[in-house]
Amino acid sequence: MIRNEGGDPTKIIDVWKSYFEQLTNVHNGEQTEEFEIYTAEPWIPEPSEVEVEVEVEVETSIKKLKNFKTPAIDNISAELIKAGGTALIKELHKLINAIWIKQKLPKEW
Repeated sequence: MIRNEGGDPTKIIDVWKSYFEQLTNVHNGEQTEEFEIYTAEPWIPEPSEVEVEVEVEVETSIKKLKNFKTPAIDNISAELIKAGGTALIKELHKLINAIWIKQKLPKEW
């Protein structure tokens, strides 16, 4: 327990300062030990840049879209996306990468 015999507030602050400096291993500008930091978020690699892998991944996802469903507010149906072919797959990949890098969805979404 930390105590200050005289009860002087400035001395109490100095005692606390000293105590926390010892806790954090910070002593007059000396190097402190570095620690590896872990977060709760898993590391997920950036979307693949290899064109063949991208085409397969996006194409597989597009094929899984169900036909004859009512399109969203943008009026783009699954059938229209499926008919887009390679050109659409490449553009979707660009869009996915932009969202990934900025870590933000477009406001319109």
